[in-house]
Amino acid sequence: MKQERFYISKKADPTGRGGGSNTFSYNLHQYLKGKNISTAASLLSADKAIVIAFHAFLPALWLAKKKGCFVIHRLDEHFVQNEDEGRRKRHEKIKKINAFADVTVFQSEFVKENVLPHLQTKRWCIIRNGGNPDVFYDDGGTRKYIGHVTNSVADKKRLDLLEKTIQKYPEESFLLVGHHAQSAIPFSRYPNVTLTGPVGRNEIAGLYRKMKCLYFPSENDPCPNTAVEAVLSGVPVCYNPAGGTVEIVKDCGLPLPHFEELLKTYQDLRKRCAQRRDLYFDQAAEQYLSLSLR
Repeated sequence: MKQERFYISKKADPTGRGGGSNTFSYNLHQYLKGKNISTAASLLSADKAIVIAFHAFLPALWLAKKKGCFVIHRLDEHFVQNEDEGRRKRHEKIKKINAFADVTVFQSEFVKENVLPHLQTKRWCIIRNGGNPDVFYDDGGTRKYIGHVTNSVADKKRLDLLEKTIQKYPEESFLLVGHHAQSAIPFSRYPNVTLTGPVGRNEIAGLYRKMKCLYFPSENDPCPNTAVEAVLSGVPVCYNPAGGTVEIVKDCGLPLPHFEELLKTYQDLRKRCAQRRDLYFDQAAEQYLSLSLR
């Protein structure tokens, strides 16, 4: 019997740099390889496809559907009114792609509530992100830093709140991982800040294990992999309650207004992180594969 072939519409950066969709693509490719499940180099040669957001060529998708390809559309988006031209075009393409989907996967309840009204999909579910516990784990070591990780310096990342927190706690050491140097905020001027710049997947895992907590003020973030990786690494998260981050963190952190309390209780929260096997990527991958069973 011919083995069915999976196609993933976004090619992963092997260095491990990039956002959540890049991490998802890499993890899924590794999972399929470990299970000896064949992948297709082209959408047209696939039996089943996971299309990530707007990453698909519409004519090829149309042809693949004509050939009987089963399409899962993975969405990790936030639609707003009066979007800029780039976001508007991206979201219009997502709507067109979604018309071909057999099933739509939202990354969080927050994403579903926000995006579903813009789609015509009749079959959908929620599958939250997962991480690789062989890479992201708690080594039991002593932690020193309050961490912050970002691949973007967009306004929604609320780096202004990060700066205010750095100013408010001069006695604390902050470890900033990512593109902070591109921000208009001069983080390097603060003596209690260490900037690493952007790093790859394996390097960032070691940096998480230096953090006693993660300060994550990003607002309306659909389902951040940063929070997944932090919790798996034993790092409680102080999060913005606006968005889907709370759905990942659950009781392994506290919202921004309770940062002071988190600093006092992070060791207890760290113990809770160790119980979060629901964030293992293989659990998410198995849910994706089960969707395509006909």
